[in-house]
Amino acid sequence: MELTLAMIFNKVLLVVLGIVVLGVLVFIHELGHFLVAKWCGIRVLAFSLGFGTPLLKKTYKGTEYRISAIPFGGYVKMAGENPEEGKSGASDEFTSKPVWQRALVAAAGPLANFIAAFAMLWFMFANGVEEPEYLEHPIIGAIDEMSLSEAAGLRAGDSILTINNKAMRNWEDIRTSFSLMDKKFTISYYRDGQIGSASFTMNESDDLIPKDPFGGLRPPLPAIVKATSGGSPAQKAGILSGDTIVGINGKEIISWYQVLQVIMNYDTVAKAPLSLVVARSGSRVSLEATPLYNEDEKRFIVGITVDVGKKRIVRYPVGVAFNKGMEKTWEYTTMIFDIIKKLVSQEVSPKHLAGPVGIIPMSGGMMLEGLAPILNFMGLVGINLAVLNLMPLIITDGGMLLFLLFEAVRRKPLSLKTQMLLNKIAIAFFLFLFLYVTFNDVNRLPEYFRIFGR
Repeated sequence: MELTLAMIFNKVLLVVLGIVVLGVLVFIHELGHFLVAKWCGIRVLAFSLGFGTPLLKKTYKGTEYRISAIPFGGYVKMAGENPEEGKSGASDEFTSKPVWQRALVAAAGPLANFIAAFAMLWFMFANGVEEPEYLEHPIIGAIDEMSLSEAAGLRAGDSILTINNKAMRNWEDIRTSFSLMDKKFTISYYRDGQIGSASFTMNESDDLIPKDPFGGLRPPLPAIVKATSGGSPAQKAGILSGDTIVGINGKEIISWYQVLQVIMNYDTVAKAPLSLVVARSGSRVSLEATPLYNEDEKRFIVGITVDVGKKRIVRYPVGVAFNKGMEKTWEYTTMIFDIIKKLVSQEVSPKHLAGPVGIIPMSGGMMLEGLAPILNFMGLVGINLAVLNLMPLIITDGGMLLFLLFEAVRRKPLSLKTQMLLNKIAIAFFLFLFLYVTFNDVNRLPEYFRIFGR
């Protein structure tokens, strides 16, 4: 596919915006370390956003502030922090401070990310979240043919009550349930005055976004016509803006996805027109339209642009927004541990892991969606950053806390030789992990740009 100037600009914009978002999260993390180190009287030699060669630097009150070439992280360099560097024993060196102060400095970065993530989510709920009305209820709008949901007996119009014993209030809850990457899903639903149950096991997939992420379930996007294309079958049939398609060929229609299914399965042999029933101004009108094959899109179309329906901005009182921010923070935190458990048990492939190269276009795409989506995404990534940094993986903040715990118990630090050996092993491990996730991300870059671009 030939890249146009607009497409190139869009990809560059995604990357630039993504770097800005990642830079903000890294800045918050390192600022936590920096402020607590200063409060403890530790001499800070450098505060850097990014790694590698400094592109911009400025020294102020003994600290060199840097913006470095590789925008995939940052660091705060403190006097006496590195075991491989010589220590003078000065009172403002990191190792000269008591264990509890050093532990505070190590924990300050992840804590800053947690606090910032919660603040973003709190503000998001208080400022307002734009929600399409059709997503407010957990109703199935359509079932993909030959899908797991169809095989399990679910139908369009079913109201989902629970997924894996967790109550579903809306489609956001449904999406969250499937994002946990469980293998098996048990769904209870309400249909025709009765409660039923369905179960299915998800197919394994290494794709960034699986081809069937919700087991074939589709939301109840109303089949409301926003506009018709000039000269299209829909326009010739007399379909008007504002019409709602409620029936096709004698079948009741409750969502736009059902309309798409009918058009996709159009009988190209008989080539009979579709018998449509549309709701218009309180009455029902019968029309006929014959789908036309579009060479560019390689599929049949009728020339309708769907209306996403009414949207409303839901603003919560400050106290309620506080509680919802806390709930969302807890949800994202426990979600990370759930995914880690599934990675260890091999229920989830490590190919799903994303690194900075993948996070950057995702961040840029979310930034283009509006304030609420980017705050939500930054909250999620910030909590990820906090939790992963608290893991006892040697060169993380959690690794530093583990060393300090050993020192507190033994009443003396680990030997310099041991610290250097563990650091080298950890660096090799993280280098391998970084290369692995970067390889995954680079292979998926076209998919990232397709999903999160415009």
